[in-house]
Amino acid sequence: MPMKFSNLNRIYVNSKLNENSSLTLIGDHFHYLKTVLRLRINDHFRIFNPSNGEFIVQIIEINKNDLLVNISKCLRQPYPIDATQLTLGLSIIKMDKMLNAINMAVQLGVDKIVPLITERSQLRHINEQKVLKSIIEATEQSERLNLTILEPVIPLNQYLNQHQNDIVIYANENEVTQNSLLEIYSLPGNISFIVGPEGGFSSQELSMFLLYSNARSISLSANILRTETAVAAGLAQLGLIRNCYEYKNNSSA
Repeated sequence: MPMKFSNLNRIYVNSKLNENSSLTLIGDHFHYLKTVLRLRINDHFRIFNPSNGEFIVQIIEINKNDLLVNISKCLRQPYPIDATQLTLGLSIIKMDKMLNAINMAVQLGVDKIVPLITERSQLRHINEQKVLKSIIEATEQSERLNLTILEPVIPLNQYLNQHQNDIVIYANENEVTQNSLLEIYSLPGNISFIVGPEGGFSSQELSMFLLYSNARSISLSANILRTETAVAAGLAQLGLIRNCYEYKNNSSA
C-alpha cells in the first residue's frame, strides 16, 4: 500500500463497495467519523470489506444524522481464502479477558474463533455483539482485510467431533513431552488451536483429547500462563511457523 494512504483511518462496512460510487454512512460509523475523529468535508479515510476490498473515500457531505462519501481508488483487492485454515477454540472466560484474547487472536491472523464450554469455564455464554465489535476493531487496527469468523458457543466434546479431521493442538501446562510445533504444522490439514480456562483442562477432558489421533498436547512455557497470554503465545508461534513455510514455498517456486 502506498505510504501516503497508510496513515488514513480505516473502517469496516458490510455495504457493497465500488470505485466511483457514493455511500451514505449512519449510526456508529457516522458518530465515529464526525464526533470521535472529527473529520470534515473533503477529508479522506479508508473503507473496506472482505468481499470488495479496500478503498480510499472522501467526505462530500455531512448532515445531522449521516454523511455522504465518494468512493474513489481501490487500494486492495479481496484476498483469496488460505488453503489451510487456523481456528481458535477458546474456553469462555470473564468478558474483559475474553475480549482481550480475541483482539490478540484477530491481530495474529486466526481465521475462525469458537467459544467453548469446558468443565472449568467460568461462564456459559458470551456477549456476541461485544465480541463482534472487538473483532471488527482489531481487524481495522491490524490492517487485515478478511474478518475473523465468530462461530456459536459449543461444548468442548462437540467441538472435537466437528474438528476431528483438523490437526488439533491444545495448550497443556502439564505437558512434559517436547512436542514440536514445527513438526505438527508440517502435517497436512487445517490447524485447530485450543486454549482452556484458568485452571486448565480437567483430567476427564485431557483423557478425551487422547481419543483423537490428530490431537497434540503442547506446553507453551515453563511458566503458568493466563488464558489470554496462552492465546497470544500459541498463535504467535503458529504464525511464525506459517510465515516460514510460506517463505520457503515461495522461495522454491
